Amino acid sequence: MDNQQNEYNLLMAINNTPPLIRSTINLMETPQEKYMALYAISVITGALMPNVWTNYDGKVNHPALMLMVSFPPAAGKGKLALLPLVLNKINEELRVNNNMLMKQYKMDVREYEKNKKSGNATHPPEKPRLKLLLIPANTTSSKLTEQLAENNGEMMALLFETETDALTNMMGNKFGGDNSMIFRKVFHHEQISQMRKSNGEHLEVMNPKMAIVLTGTPSQVPKLFHSNQDGLLSRFMMISGTASLVWKDVQPCDSCVPLNRLFEGQAADYYKIYDFFKDRNVEVKFTKEQWNLLNKTGAVRLEHSNHEGGENATSIAKRHGNMTVRIASIFSALRYFESNLSTAVIVCSDEDFKIANWMVEQSYESCIELFKDLPGETDDASDRVEEVYNMLPSKFKPKELAPLFKTLDLSKRTMERILYRLKLSGKLTSIKKGEYEKKQVADVSEGGLL
Repeated sequence: MDNQQNEYNLLMAINNTPPLIRSTINLMETPQEKYMALYAISVITGALMPNVWTNYDGKVNHPALMLMVSFPPAAGKGKLALLPLVLNKINEELRVNNNMLMKQYKMDVREYEKNKKSGNATHPPEKPRLKLLLIPANTTSSKLTEQLAENNGEMMALLFETETDALTNMMGNKFGGDNSMIFRKVFHHEQISQMRKSNGEHLEVMNPKMAIVLTGTPSQVPKLFHSNQDGLLSRFMMISGTASLVWKDVQPCDSCVPLNRLFEGQAADYYKIYDFFKDRNVEVKFTKEQWNLLNKTGAVRLEHSNHEGGENATSIAKRHGNMTVRIASIFSALRYFESNLSTAVIVCSDEDFKIANWMVEQSYESCIELFKDLPGETDDASDRVEEVYNMLPSKFKPKELAPLFKTLDLSKRTMERILYRLKLSGKLTSIKKGEYEKKQVADVSEGGLL
């Protein structure tokens, strides 16, 4: 976290999250580690709720989120590698169950072959669906589609990887080249189809559900998002920060328990969440006031993203609204579980909505900054703000600036972004609707955005 106000906001958010999430986050030590853990454990918890849903823009949305944690080396993100330990009991149950299913299947195949040879042929046994929660990043596109089909929308897949290169290296070769497309479709639970000539394979994944947590250094991020025109970026939450330059005392205290064991100790609690929600269909609803706030915030971000990065950046604003309801749904469903309720509908509390909105705002800001740094659509506005300001008349209406557009060879959209930034910085003030006046540099505070 970059300053005291952010640390205070983080502390308030953590203290008001559901108790289990709060206790997991507080196993971390520094504010920065807790900041990362807040997002990562929220995504992990949502992956245990495959049938929780909300109606967003007329479509069913499940609490499946994608997260990229981008921090420099030695910033504490390595601690996130401990979080999957809370899933140990779930993964062990799935492993044992899948082994039993495969053992029975092989026995049935042998029996089928025996009957076939004796002339008493029956229908061949059907291969069982082998569901998995935690899947590796180093997975081919074909295998990823197959696993989503195996899960059949009855279980989410969770891709958790602390080295982004493990994913991007696979995406960079012919066997994993479709992973980006799969991720883009999965975010909206869109149908995925795959046909292969070699074995007559035809897979249809009708309602894919998948959550992703990736951590990496800033240098690894452009390998995942090649361009700001790549729609994958807008589907990811993004948090970033800096590394501390203060040496940390690494000596354990006499009574300290290793973090591995502490996280493993929570596996039983997360198993209960998984077991509670695996067959439970629950809708999360929002109040009119919450929808109004989301729409108002979304409109502001939409205008801001357009002026900061152009049309391609607006998808970041749009999908971050969707992320808000998904995070809020996770918190709401977790409180539903903790209260052992059985109703088919939950109404999100204002507190949970507020936390979700704050978390998404941090992500939105990081995504917009990344968008501007990635290759792709260029933004002439940033480089030419001062030039335009110096050439503006002291008072003007935007429609009077057409000759200036032509002189400076600027598009109308770029000029609108420049005027927007000048207004935000205080260098332009609105005299009345549709008319502006320049402020002299001496009149503008040093805290401007330019």
